[in-house]
Amino acid sequence: MSNNSAERRIGARGQAFRERSLKFMEAAARAARNWYGRDGEWIADYVPAHTRERYWVAGALYAVGEAEWADAIVLKGETERYGEIQFNIFNTNIASSLLVAHRDKMSTIVRQKLEELVRDGFSFKPGNRQPDFQFHGYNDNMPAKATAGLILGGELLGNRDAVEYGIWNLKQLRAMLVRNGINSEFNSPTYSGLTIRAIGEIAAYARDEEARTLALGIEERLWIDLAARFHPEMGVLSGPYSRAYTVDNAAHASCISSLLWFCIGDRVNPSPMLLFDLPENLVLHHMGDVPFNVSQFCWFASGYYHVPDVAYRMFEGKSYPFKAVATCELGAGAGTDFLARASRIETVLFPDYALGTSSAPFGSMEQNNSYFVTYKRKDHVGSFRDIGTIFTKLTVNDDIPGSVVQAKDKDQVYPNAGEADILPSCANTFTIQSGSTAMVLTHPHPSFDEVAARKPLTALNEQIILSAHGGDVEEIIVGGISRKEWSGKVERGQWIVCRTGRLLAAFRPMAYTQSEQPVSITLESNGNYQFIRVGLYEGEPRCFSRDELRLMFGGFVAEHASVTEYASLAAFAEELEAARFTDYYWTTRRARYRRPAGRARENLDIEISWSPGSMSPRYATINGRRIEQPVAEIDGVPNGELPFMEQSFAAIPPFFPWKDLTVAWGDMPSAIGDREA
Repeated sequence: MSNNSAERRIGARGQAFRERSLKFMEAAARAARNWYGRDGEWIADYVPAHTRERYWVAGALYAVGEAEWADAIVLKGETERYGEIQFNIFNTNIASSLLVAHRDKMSTIVRQKLEELVRDGFSFKPGNRQPDFQFHGYNDNMPAKATAGLILGGELLGNRDAVEYGIWNLKQLRAMLVRNGINSEFNSPTYSGLTIRAIGEIAAYARDEEARTLALGIEERLWIDLAARFHPEMGVLSGPYSRAYTVDNAAHASCISSLLWFCIGDRVNPSPMLLFDLPENLVLHHMGDVPFNVSQFCWFASGYYHVPDVAYRMFEGKSYPFKAVATCELGAGAGTDFLARASRIETVLFPDYALGTSSAPFGSMEQNNSYFVTYKRKDHVGSFRDIGTIFTKLTVNDDIPGSVVQAKDKDQVYPNAGEADILPSCANTFTIQSGSTAMVLTHPHPSFDEVAARKPLTALNEQIILSAHGGDVEEIIVGGISRKEWSGKVERGQWIVCRTGRLLAAFRPMAYTQSEQPVSITLESNGNYQFIRVGLYEGEPRCFSRDELRLMFGGFVAEHASVTEYASLAAFAEELEAARFTDYYWTTRRARYRRPAGRARENLDIEISWSPGSMSPRYATINGRRIEQPVAEIDGVPNGELPFMEQSFAAIPPFFPWKDLTVAWGDMPSAIGDREA
């Protein structure tokens, strides 16, 4: 198979990408001497690598001339079997990538092993052709992997049916990007890069011209949206996020920071090279599991990317304020509680901070960040410690940010530890944004988790969380009165106003319940986090009915400003005291926030009518007008620069490939009425 990447990645940018990628992979190969014996056996005291990690690091070893060692590591990896078929959405399609890039370096037995795995991936069930690996509102990175495996593996092994199926998948993703500004798994610091890598590999390697053309247009669309939400002076991807883990919430060493560093260099924070000499307090996914993270970042280092010029321009600099809006579509979960819906994604970037919101949460809410702030701690950002973040979670029982967890694999405990990978959230959320202002309304979702909904609850808390890895809040005013430290109770109806780095931030909780007893509001700290805890319930263990959960109301208004906009924090706080709130429930929750014009801002009137459990409001207005819902709107980027947006309609060909809609690992609710011939 010919390698088109050299033709597509040319010039200084391509050469710089190759140099950074090779530098990382060579360092990974040196580090891997402490993890694997030359026979491929795991020798480290970290959690043993799973097969996907073995394949990720093997790609780097093949690239730096360690083919025999890479072979040994690959041979020790096993993939689960379902009868005669072996399949894993990761292993199967990483195998395809390894064959495309390094087939001629492999021993015969390794090549045969991977070819067998790729060939099994052409199957219907289990395999890449299962109905759950489609672009239908969920985890887009998985159908993207499946599509790359079908097209590239199909061409490699002479299976034209697999290639045609993969092209059908690409046409469905193209159709999604005609009717939406971005894909469903939007702006995820963990998963967006995986989708880009899979699609970029098709664009680089596919022999089929239609596949290459579709993939290139899709990849460019994904890059443009990503670049629009990147803050060049901080070097981070701004929110909101569809799926984010603790490492992403802290803006530390994430998948997206590694991908961006390989592509655009030291403008990005943090560099993945820090993994080889870990600084204190750098958060890593999988509880500080260095081998896992290095291996995964090798996967991004070995990819082929086609970043369009319009994206490079936004990566390099922006005129502030800079605004990016897009729609996306989200699928429905089991039952009727997580309904299929549309969401409006908005990011506004300012010189010292960025605010991002999504009107509806992704998936079943636990990984979602519908409200997210990134900000500078210093005028010049020199490291990841100079960046702070703010986000919100609605948690149950003892879940709080900053919990340190020991790494485990089944019953075995390992010495490495780190912050818990995820602080799950249990809120259905609706968010509305006007520039630097956000109104966030929440309800504890009646079925946020079927197990959690049934088990007794001792606490139900909404938390507004400020990362403090680079420093604590420096100044705080509550209800117009300064406090010496971040602690103590807050009376309902008071503004909590703080200065942290170059950001002024103010939060006014809007939480109440059916009970006449007011909710508790406290300022608390744990580990590297400070947070506002709003207690919707705290007491003896008990179960709540769905109606009780639906009649607990959370949320807040958040105002943000740069330290350059006001003479002092007190001046910022004083201006907000003139704002007024109305918030009550009668068949729908009706919330209104009015802020008179001030020194740095025009007057603002936000109003929402929203039912508990709903995915969309009856109405949501800013200054009396319904919020506009553009497909995509990026400052300085005409729609003509977005692939597919102004092309004529191209229908997806008639094709319905499934005999049934089940999967190998469980029955799913399904029904087929008519099917296309």
